[in-house]
Amino acid sequence: MAVSVAAEWTELSNCFYRVQPLPDLQWQDVDLSELMVACAPYCGPIATVRDPNHLPRRGSGAGSAAGSAAQARQYISVFSAAGRPISRFLWEPPGGRLMGLGWREDAVGGLVLVSVLEDGTVHQCSMHGKGTLPRIPLHTNNLEGITEAHIFGMRGGGGAGERKGDGTGGEASGGKGEGGGGAVVAGVVCLTESCQLLAMVDFDEPEVFPLADPGLTEPPACMAVLEPVLTSADDVGTAQVAVLLGTEAALLRVDGETVQRVGAPEMATAVQCMAVSASGKLLACFTADGQLHVLLTSDLTRRISHYDTQLVLPPDDMAWCGEDAVLLSWQDPPALMLVGPGDAIKYSLGVEDEEDEEEEEEEGDEGDVKPFGSAAIRSAPAPASALHAESAQGRLILIPECDGPTVSAFALASTAPPALLLEAFDLFERRSAKADEHVRAMGVGVMGAAVHACMDAAAHEVDLDGQKRLLSAAAFGRAFCRKFPRDRMMSLCKDLRVLNAVRRAEEDGLTNGMRAMEMAGMPLTYSQYKELSPARLIARLCSTHHHLLALRVATFLSLRTESVLEHWAISKILSASQTPDEVLYDTIIKQVDTDKRGSLAVSFAAIATVAFHTGRHELATRLLEREVHTGRQVRLLLEMGAFEAALWKAEAGPDADFVFQVLFQLLDKAPEEQVFEMLKSHPTARSLFISYCKKSDIPLLMRFYERCSMHQCVAEQIVQQAAQEAGSVWPQERVRELEAAAELFTRTRDNGFQAKAVEDSVKLLRIQQQLEAAGTVQLPPPTATATGVGEGSQGGGEGEEGRSVVGASVNETIAACLAAGNNRDAQKLKSDFKVPERRYYWLRLQSLARSRDWEGLDKLSKERRPLVGLRAFVEACVEQGALLEAAKYVGRIGDAADREELSRRFNLPDMSSEAAAAAAAARGEGAILGTLRSFAAAGSAAGAAAVAANPAASSFFGFGSLSFTGRGEG
Repeated sequence: MAVSVAAEWTELSNCFYRVQPLPDLQWQDVDLSELMVACAPYCGPIATVRDPNHLPRRGSGAGSAAGSAAQARQYISVFSAAGRPISRFLWEPPGGRLMGLGWREDAVGGLVLVSVLEDGTVHQCSMHGKGTLPRIPLHTNNLEGITEAHIFGMRGGGGAGERKGDGTGGEASGGKGEGGGGAVVAGVVCLTESCQLLAMVDFDEPEVFPLADPGLTEPPACMAVLEPVLTSADDVGTAQVAVLLGTEAALLRVDGETVQRVGAPEMATAVQCMAVSASGKLLACFTADGQLHVLLTSDLTRRISHYDTQLVLPPDDMAWCGEDAVLLSWQDPPALMLVGPGDAIKYSLGVEDEEDEEEEEEEGDEGDVKPFGSAAIRSAPAPASALHAESAQGRLILIPECDGPTVSAFALASTAPPALLLEAFDLFERRSAKADEHVRAMGVGVMGAAVHACMDAAAHEVDLDGQKRLLSAAAFGRAFCRKFPRDRMMSLCKDLRVLNAVRRAEEDGLTNGMRAMEMAGMPLTYSQYKELSPARLIARLCSTHHHLLALRVATFLSLRTESVLEHWAISKILSASQTPDEVLYDTIIKQVDTDKRGSLAVSFAAIATVAFHTGRHELATRLLEREVHTGRQVRLLLEMGAFEAALWKAEAGPDADFVFQVLFQLLDKAPEEQVFEMLKSHPTARSLFISYCKKSDIPLLMRFYERCSMHQCVAEQIVQQAAQEAGSVWPQERVRELEAAAELFTRTRDNGFQAKAVEDSVKLLRIQQQLEAAGTVQLPPPTATATGVGEGSQGGGEGEEGRSVVGASVNETIAACLAAGNNRDAQKLKSDFKVPERRYYWLRLQSLARSRDWEGLDKLSKERRPLVGLRAFVEACVEQGALLEAAKYVGRIGDAADREELSRRFNLPDMSSEAAAAAAAARGEGAILGTLRSFAAAGSAAGAAAVAANPAASSFFGFGSLSFTGRGEG
């Protein structure tokens, strides 16, 4: 069997190639020569539209007026890779003719169809024609149109749709830069009527800029784009797009700032067709003399290989097959050539049937060969590239076999380990004893390498029988390996099962229930599958409406299935326009609930959004009830205008931000009366609304209180606001506000205390106004605390004016009257506001101390038993810095412990004069001197003065008084 496999290969420059037949495309009456075609890479969907520059054939449309009208209108048809119709929609956007068509990927791996119109407008829509993305204008000069456009940056080299048979061969080639180590930036490059170049990068945040002027007077023969590749440290703003222009005079490289004349010296004639390899490292140029030159894109003056095709006409399509060969195709006469370094393979596609095999080399065969197109050729960035052709032989795919494992396993007369393992396995299946000899000859070390090689070869094998044979041989050899990673075999088998499922395009052997799932018809290679990734493959299957296959692939690979279920539900809603909401709801819920793992994460809000936008409001409401994320529910309900339901959902949610979101939307879109009425039945939202308004919008809060007849809240807010604006509002206004608050308090029950308090505040304000009008009462200026300060230290600077008494408290007003000697008004305030005797006594004490009336203070303390105690007298004197006066009252305190505590606290002597006299009488002059020294050590001027005032102490020094001002003096 190995000989038969290798016999199908063709060698080209140390690399083998084989042609693998594929099932025919299932479309009908599609002539690609009249269409503009854009194929998504990785066997993605195919978009076709009538080429506006191509004249329709006579008789098309049945010669009727309806047919002529149909030709005048453009329709975009989208097919799957197997040729099944996906969608067909009318394409008549304003902006002139269609100049470019291509695909790009969105953030989640979905496909977006991009078109560039003659006026420079870039349109984006889904493959079903739903335009949800904004248009991008490339320039504002509407007088100058676009003549050619190339969409670049699609992973896998999916470039701009090109007109078939125009001879320009303009390649928007590209793909992921394998050697670049970064991501490809998507964008558009356009050629204007004046031969100027415009570039746009990043469809999400588009930035349009002109490239350098190439100085051309006529359009170039061909054009190619060198795509920018960003590293992780770069951003889109640093992307540098370069364009290659093939002109009659030279090959030009144009970027944003410079125009360079490039090309190898050996290139003697004009470049007519170009193609950039998938890695972006190589450039193939077909010149007018039939030569194919390969240049390095890093040094476009260096040629690394060339080949003479001996054909003067430029190819209709040209693309790279891997990185080692270039594929060229001609339509008239039909020809297909694979060119490698210094050699080429010519394929004959014009065989009509098996009986004419002898004439397959003759010219002018009746078999009409139509290459599928360069866009399809560029559909693979991996080592495998595909050419699709319609002929009597069917649709073909060209696969390079340059990888070592496949060649070493199937090459003729190969003695490599994988070939020996295959031979040993074949002998084992035939029950031959020689199988043991082969195994022993290989050894354990060689056996492990042979197993890995067979597995790699099976991964790149397209034929199902070949996969089974290679995997069986690998499993046979694995039994003789001690430490072989068993999970690799399991992972590879899973990948191959997925690939075989998506490759299937025929209905043979399938039941009716499996056809929709099994017939994706995507001839992916293993390298393509790995680069595409399973998640993106699932997204592609969903976009082509192979939801059941996508769901089974995701389940089989243990991937998340909610995206598949969401896409299926959305597609179901969009396609079932005549189905009742009840039936559609039951169908969606039944299918989603079947997948228990995926149903927990399905975003019903996304499904409900589509239902709402399609006019199914009842279905959207019911689906939204299944959503578990409060934020999604609230956002959609607000979009639907269901403010009441959104408020209920927000209140039931875990985050108060949802409630504020609804409130702000309500205030922006609904009348205040409606908002206030709604808040009456929502206590949580009402509390948050009040807390917000108290900090940000007091007038709105007052209107809400008045609308809801919340008199107590209005009154409380008035009182609070009056207290905050005490110094900035006229007294008359404050009186009116407080009178209104008092009247509001009387309207509600259980607010008698609040009403009486506000009335007393109004009464106090009126009395204070009268006192201020008389000009005899003022509040004292603010004073600093004088505790521990000497006798001469007093709070308040000289010349400071008093403060207005209006707005002061009852205590402050009484104190101001006492300080001004207005005892009558003080007594009246005491009587009117029922000030207790003890508080009034304390206010008199504070007033006398502040006015430093020590005689009056002494009289107050001796009138009767002090209501506040002598300690208050001591503290009042100390606060004013009168330590001598404080010492007098300390001596009158009966409790020795209190005297000691006050003396120590305020640094005062305990009964200073009596102690000095007792010391002089009992212990003589030494005790007096010791006492004086103790005062000096403590820094007590009052204590020293007391000793000096004592006759016995002063006689010790020989003079009547002692001046002691500080520590260490005397």
